[in-house]
Amino acid sequence: MTAEQEERLLERASERNVTVPRLLVESALAGGADAAKLRAEMIGELYRVARLVGKVGVNINQIARVTNATLEAQPETAAAIAAHGRVMVRLEQLLDDLDRPLPSPAPGQESAS
Repeated sequence: MTAEQEERLLERASERNVTVPRLLVESALAGGADAAKLRAEMIGELYRVARLVGKVGVNINQIARVTNATLEAQPETAAAIAAHGRVMVRLEQLLDDLDRPLPSPAPGQESAS
């Protein structure tokens, strides 16, 4: 490995806040550095959406509990259902994104460094 290659590896690992060995393993298993980066970003976004699903679920559960106890519709119901719809749309977008192939690198560009 040249000094320039080592520097590029260190930069890419630093950008992702991982060690060089971890970057190399993830890159090799994911089909290249760009694919590994995209995979890490998607995992992070999926965790964020999962937290949102949990929060919306708790909110809807609380609304249902009060509605069942009082037998009266709650004013927050429509907003909670709309929030649930937005989270589900985002989740569907993420799943669709996972099905899309990665763009091919431009000629002369490396993907696995």
